[in-house]
Amino acid sequence: MKEYLLLIRENLNEYGKMTPEEMEADVLGHMNWVKELIAKGHFKGGNPLMPERKRVSTSEGLITDGPFADVKEGVSGYYFLLAESLEQAAEIARGCPSLKAGATLEITEVIPAG
Repeated sequence: MKEYLLLIRENLNEYGKMTPEEMEADVLGHMNWVKELIAKGHFKGGNPLMPERKRVSTSEGLITDGPFADVKEGVSGYYFLLAESLEQAAEIARGCPSLKAGATLEITEVIPAG
């Protein structure tokens, strides 16, 4: 199987504004999905990400604090999926609970190092 990176992109204006009940339901949804992925041999790893960001840009290494006003969405988490093809990885991604909250998912194959 090949390894794929699934990035979860969410609206930064809404990210982190869930009620405790919504947050609990979201976490439970992801935990259940991971159990399903593990059972089917499609899970390698993953984690949620904090909304605070730093951006390093330009050849001078300019550092900017985020979240950034110039972007509407940001990466809120990631998974490493195992699949036979990009198409299969995309089908697997359809089960991601973040889609119910309006997230967009981006999936790309990881090039093995060495």
